[in-house]
Amino acid sequence: MDWKQIAEDLVRVAGNEWLPSRVRERIDSVDHLFVACSGGADSVFLALYFGWLSCQGQLNSPITVLHFNHKLRGERSDGDEAFTHELCDALGIVCVSADWIHSGNTAPVSEEAARVARMAFFAKSVGDPKGGSAILTGHHADDIAETMLMRLSSGSGLQGLTAPREFSIGTNGLKFIRPLLGLGKAEIVSWLKNTGAGWREDESNQQGLYYRNRLRQSVIPEWEKAADRPLRGGVVQSRALLEEDWQALEGLFDASWNNARLDPNALDWERTLDMPRAFQRRALNRLLTKEGVGPLTLAAMEEVLDFFRAKKAFKLSVEKDLWLVGSARSRKVEFFRLKSIFDWRPIRLPLEAWFCLPGSGSVHASEVLLDTELIDRIQSGVYFHDRTVFLSLDGKQNGELWVRSWRAGDAYRPMGRKSLVKLKELFIDRKVPREERRLLPIVVDSEDNILWIPGLPPSYESRIETQTTRALQLTYEK
Repeated sequence: MDWKQIAEDLVRVAGNEWLPSRVRERIDSVDHLFVACSGGADSVFLALYFGWLSCQGQLNSPITVLHFNHKLRGERSDGDEAFTHELCDALGIVCVSADWIHSGNTAPVSEEAARVARMAFFAKSVGDPKGGSAILTGHHADDIAETMLMRLSSGSGLQGLTAPREFSIGTNGLKFIRPLLGLGKAEIVSWLKNTGAGWREDESNQQGLYYRNRLRQSVIPEWEKAADRPLRGGVVQSRALLEEDWQALEGLFDASWNNARLDPNALDWERTLDMPRAFQRRALNRLLTKEGVGPLTLAAMEEVLDFFRAKKAFKLSVEKDLWLVGSARSRKVEFFRLKSIFDWRPIRLPLEAWFCLPGSGSVHASEVLLDTELIDRIQSGVYFHDRTVFLSLDGKQNGELWVRSWRAGDAYRPMGRKSLVKLKELFIDRKVPREERRLLPIVVDSEDNILWIPGLPPSYESRIETQTTRALQLTYEK
C-alpha cells in the first residue's frame, strides 16, 4: 500500500474546510504534536492527514504517533500495532508504542482501567505536561452523541455534558486537541475509501460488552429513526452551546472564588454561603482539587450543600485521612488531613473566649460561681458530658487549662469509676468512631492530668460537690 500517495490524495480530497480555523491555530501553536492512533478509521485519518502536512513542511512542529497496545485481542491487537508502525514508517514519521502489562484474569477489563493505562502511556511519552506539546485524538460527532447519553445517565452537569471538547487538559496535565468533532464517522470513512486507505477494525466494538458499544449499536440507530431532523448536527450544536454556557459560568465563578478564598486551603464561611448553589459546587471541587483528589461524590456534595442551605456547621469524611469541615464559629470551609493534625501539642486554653481547635470543633472555658440551684442542676445530670461540664476550682492555685490530642496510654479516673481507665477502653465502650478519636480535645491541667474529654464524664478529682463554690464551665462544639 502506497501510504505516501494515499496521504497526498486524502489531503486533496478532504481539503481544509472541515478543520476549524481556531483548531488549526491551536495546532500551529504547539512545540510538538502527537497523534493518538489505534489503527481505527478516525485515528488513521489523523495520522495520514497531519503526517502528510508534516512531510510537506506545513506544520510548525514535529509530529509523533502514539500507539498503545491494550493486549486484549491477542494477535489482532499485535496486528494493530504492526499496522500503525508500517503506516508511520512509510510516511517517515516517528511512532512510539507500548504494551499494556496486566493480569491474565479472564474477567472483562473495564473501559476506565484501559483508559487509565493509556493515559499513563501518553504521559510517559509526552513528558513534561507543562511544555508546549499536545495530543490529537480522533473523537468525532458520533462520539459526542454517545458521550452525551452516557453522561446524562450518570447525572452529569454542564462540564460533563460538554465532553468531548475541542481543547482540554487532562488531570495529569496533558493537553488534548480534537479536530474531528464536526465530522461524522461516515464522512471520515468515505474519504478513506475514496483514496484507497485501509484501517483496522476492532471486532469488540460490535459486541455489547461495553456501555458505549450498546448505545452505538442499539440506541443511536433508534434515536436517528425517531428524530425529525439530522441527529448529529443537533447534538454537535448542543454540545457547543453547553460549552459556551459552561465557560461563561466559569468566568463568573472565578471572581466569586477569588473573593471567597481566605488562603489556598480555605474559604470564607459567610461568602461561601452567599454563593449561588452552582458556584458552591465549583468552590468545593476546586478546593478539593488542590488536595490532589477527585471531585466529591454526588451524595457527599448534596449533603454539604444542604448544610450550607441550613447554615449549619458540618464535618464530612471525604476519603481516608481527609475531612471537609466548615462552621460559622471557625469562619472557614476547609479540608484537613488527619495525619497532619493527629498529634498537636498542648495549647493553652484561654478563658472567656471560643477557642478553635486543630482539625475541627471549638471549646469555650469560663469561671463561674456556684450556688445551690446550679449545683443541684449539675448533680442531677441536666448537662450532658458530650457538650458541657463543670470542674471544681476549690483548693487550686489557678484554673489554668490546656488542650492536646490523644496519646497512647492516656488514662484517667472518670466520675462513676473506682480506678483509672484507659481512654482507648472508654472510646470503645462509648462506640466513638476510630477516625474521630484523635480529633477530640483532651483537656488537661498544668501538670497534664486529664480533666475531661467531650463525650466522657469529667475526672473524679474535679467533681462538683455540695460545698464547691468555684468552678470552670467547659463547652464543646463540633
